[in-house]
Amino acid sequence: MESEHAYNDSAYEDLARELDALAAAGAGEAARVRFIEKVHVTRNRAIRDLDFRALDPGSVADDYLLPRKDLSRFVVESWVRHVCLGRLGARLADRLLVFGLGRLFSAYNDLGAQHCTDVDLNVIAEDGLSAKDLAAVSAELARLRGELHERFAVVLELHPDFTLLRERAVLKALEDPDPKRRFATSLFYRANERGIRVLKDHPAIRERVFSKVRRLPDAALFEHFLGLGASGPTFAKLRTGAPLPVGLDGTCDKALAVDVVGSRAFALRWRKLFPQGLFVSPPEWHFSMKYFVNRVYDYVCAMRMSGHGLDELGFDGPGPDGVDPDYRWLRNAHKLMLHLQELVQAHIGAFGVDVDYGWMSATRFRRLAEIGGERFVADFDAMVLDGALLKASEVARYRELRRKIATRANDRVLEGRASDRAKFPVGFRYENLNADEGRYRIRVPFHWGDLAFFAFSAIAARVARVVESRILPALPRLGMPRKDLEAYLKVFGS
Repeated sequence: MESEHAYNDSAYEDLARELDALAAAGAGEAARVRFIEKVHVTRNRAIRDLDFRALDPGSVADDYLLPRKDLSRFVVESWVRHVCLGRLGARLADRLLVFGLGRLFSAYNDLGAQHCTDVDLNVIAEDGLSAKDLAAVSAELARLRGELHERFAVVLELHPDFTLLRERAVLKALEDPDPKRRFATSLFYRANERGIRVLKDHPAIRERVFSKVRRLPDAALFEHFLGLGASGPTFAKLRTGAPLPVGLDGTCDKALAVDVVGSRAFALRWRKLFPQGLFVSPPEWHFSMKYFVNRVYDYVCAMRMSGHGLDELGFDGPGPDGVDPDYRWLRNAHKLMLHLQELVQAHIGAFGVDVDYGWMSATRFRRLAEIGGERFVADFDAMVLDGALLKASEVARYRELRRKIATRANDRVLEGRASDRAKFPVGFRYENLNADEGRYRIRVPFHWGDLAFFAFSAIAARVARVVESRILPALPRLGMPRKDLEAYLKVFGS
């Protein structure tokens, strides 16, 4: 487990040992805080001085994402071990199991993390802990959240239903009479056991909890990362028409987006309105970079860490460069989504907004294009084209569409029955060219949202093909019942 959680930069291993030695020698909290902050200031300056927007998307993982993950993980882990738990004291700390998960800590994350990556911690306490002691742990976690944000601009998520629980509450949820809740809880612990980073171990609690879910087959990881059985949004839910929860820019509000790129129903509905070759995009759409790309790659990596080869997961033999083409494409798509997510944070974050960076939309893309201008569009070109995310035929169409947008072409003209015009979505902009009451003839202006819609639609289509024709059929030999596979094939229309 330790080797799986090694830092990409081994210098952090030496720094961690130096901090451990400092604490063992009796250094107080102030000295430990100074050590952690000094490391952060020095390392963060080197990372921050890079112009992220100028990074080559092909090397962004090595140049930025992995160094950022190393630094963020070091300061969070060190603060939890040497400051937060130290304040609680051994009497309380020894009665807790504390582990980190998510992109910052998971052993399967091999491409790094963004500056805006949040921190997921889980704490399971002994049942005998008093209400007063549990309240003290909760208060210290709240203090931890404030300190991480103030000192390191790191966001710690505290969820009342998951972050801090007594062991009996976890075991009760694993045996809940509601099958959906029981299954979702089991998926969480089963899918995360191999990837978690234990920050404060409690072997007895860890064994009692995780032993309850080890009977689930490895196919359960598909359900957790991508399937219909998970508690939150997933690829499968979005693909079959579920709305996408989004945090609205500049507010604390959330909304459910229904025009989601990758949804089969949305794609069919839009194609009935406008021919694909005209590149007409909806006035608003949403694409989930997190659930439609990142989590697919996370699933593959988690399964590989569980001992499965790419051939077992549905991929073929290596291509000319020694890697299955679909796996190479998925890895590139994931890496470049991380790049784009960081650009979202860099641009919109300049206004002091805590950004939900996991999604893109027509409004957000147009705003980013207005803020970043040609440089942002050039970054997007690099991500899509240099990352080989489009097929050759799609590249030609992408370049032609980009040319039309840049030159403000006005040759996109549509005709049809006047009665069909009532089906246009609210906010759809066009210019009337025909006064005939029985038919419509309109001109639709080109804009940057068209380019993003085309690119994300092409990416979503290939992700769907990889999941539905590669990953899904391989699941029965990994423990998925045949009836479950048939149900997925039915809902996906395969």
